[in-house]
Amino acid sequence: MASSSDSPSRARRGLIGVAVVAVLLAAGLSGAWFYLAGRLDGELTRAIEQARARGTTVECPDREVFGFPFRIGFRCDSLSVVETRHRQIKASAGAIRTAAQIYRPNRIVGELDGPLRLSGADLPPLDFRWSLAQASATFWTAGLDHFSIVTDDPKVALAAAGGDGQPVMDAGHTEVHARRRDGNLDVFTLMKGGRLVFSGAPDLPALDASTDLTIDGAADWLSGAATGLTGRELFAGRHVSLRSLLLEMDTANAELSGDFSFDEEGRVSGKFELAIAEPKRIADFVTVVLPKLRDVAAAIASALPMAGRRSDGRTVIELRAKNGILAAGIFPIGKLPSLE
Repeated sequence: MASSSDSPSRARRGLIGVAVVAVLLAAGLSGAWFYLAGRLDGELTRAIEQARARGTTVECPDREVFGFPFRIGFRCDSLSVVETRHRQIKASAGAIRTAAQIYRPNRIVGELDGPLRLSGADLPPLDFRWSLAQASATFWTAGLDHFSIVTDDPKVALAAAGGDGQPVMDAGHTEVHARRRDGNLDVFTLMKGGRLVFSGAPDLPALDASTDLTIDGAADWLSGAATGLTGRELFAGRHVSLRSLLLEMDTANAELSGDFSFDEEGRVSGKFELAIAEPKRIADFVTVVLPKLRDVAAAIASALPMAGRRSDGRTVIELRAKNGILAAGIFPIGKLPSLE
């Protein structure tokens, strides 16, 4: 039988063993963190160099890898991107911070400080501001697998030198989500409390809007395959399943769903279902936001009493597009703009 004096010895040995294991784990964690930090810094440098070779200059001054010991990420005092080969896009913003948990380095979250100034060959200079802008991205073997961007109190203005510019619109909240699924690309967007605030804007209620769709064969867009391509080049011959495009303004609302595709000339063909409550107000809003669809919106509002049916307090109409020409049954509606 062991003497009682052996018990303290065993306890001391046990404590020493635990301490040794803890020290080894801490050393291993520290080593892993600094290894990953070096890899991250090297990958960022390589990505910036590769972007420059493709005609895009990225500036991230005072870059620092941080987060030891349980997180890892990088931050910069500001961020600027200049693309010169295609659309001549220039973007600049405030500080950027990203981080990932050390045990899940493939999922990155980040924040960006405003304002964001954006301009391009086909864009007027725009000024974006917000109270909070957060993003998350998940990477897997094929590259970017999923990303989300969420903003609170976003505001858009036409930029002006030395000032805040001319306000265009604002909202209470926005979200954009995209993910790979079986080689396809799922996209969901949401806007709550959107308002037009430019000079002379119509006095409309705040708008809630959302889209939910799948683009066939477009999963590689998340890996950069869409870079530099026009809308026509991206969508030619590609099938799109629109589960919902919903607009809501108080009691007025419109929801569009259907399956469609575009030909090589950017013309749309497909079948749609459109459900509308208070079509005149919806048509007025579409006319302001999308002037190219003014005649189409007015024609749909006129055709609803003749070609529509009532369902759940809304008028539902079946629409068909062929080579860019829209019709409701035997009633022609008009020509939809082609992709450019």
